[in-house]
Amino acid sequence: MSRFIITIGLITTTFLCLFDTTAYAQKHQLRDSLVQDFRSGTLIVRLKTHENRLNSIEEVLDKASTSPSYRKRLTEKRDIIIANRDRFNEDLVSAFSKEYTFSEVRFIFDRDVKRFQAGELEGVFLGTDLTPLSEVKPIQGAYYFFGEGSTQMSGNSREGLLVMDTKGDQLPSWFPSYLRAKSNGKSFISMFGGDRYPYLPAEKVVKKFMKSLGKL
Repeated sequence: MSRFIITIGLITTTFLCLFDTTAYAQKHQLRDSLVQDFRSGTLIVRLKTHENRLNSIEEVLDKASTSPSYRKRLTEKRDIIIANRDRFNEDLVSAFSKEYTFSEVRFIFDRDVKRFQAGELEGVFLGTDLTPLSEVKPIQGAYYFFGEGSTQMSGNSREGLLVMDTKGDQLPSWFPSYLRAKSNGKSFISMFGGDRYPYLPAEKVVKKFMKSLGKL
């Protein structure tokens, strides 16, 4: 009886080891496949326009009933949004152009993503000066997005720069799919009238991203 129990135990242990080995191999195969797709594909840097937010502000400013004091605050808020948006977009494009070498990279405004996914190419992608390109080659292979968003963590979502698939879902946690975009200190200071630019240096962020990609 004891020999039978030992035999069953050995068989079970062997089976579990084989199962773990197979699962481990499959997991690494999936990881290697994603990394290869990413390296041979295209990273599309999605630049925010804040179009809806700015349109909402303009609608209030256009109303005759808007008080002078509120109009002044809204105008200041609009100007800060535009200034920060333009500065960050320019810095991010410059940083990727200088520092990013892991895959092909292209730039697009967030408002044009649907046009791109519908098959349009003319005037969708941007040059390093943020002007639309009239002639571009179709993207070959896989593509991924890089841009501002919120992590998909239940109860602990964080805003930052995310690496996402074609549906806008963040890549797995083992992949360097989250980077902090803003300095907490700068964001706090801006509340009291200090420097209104809350973002970390884009070049530093892209260098960190490249370093993480190199460890895959």
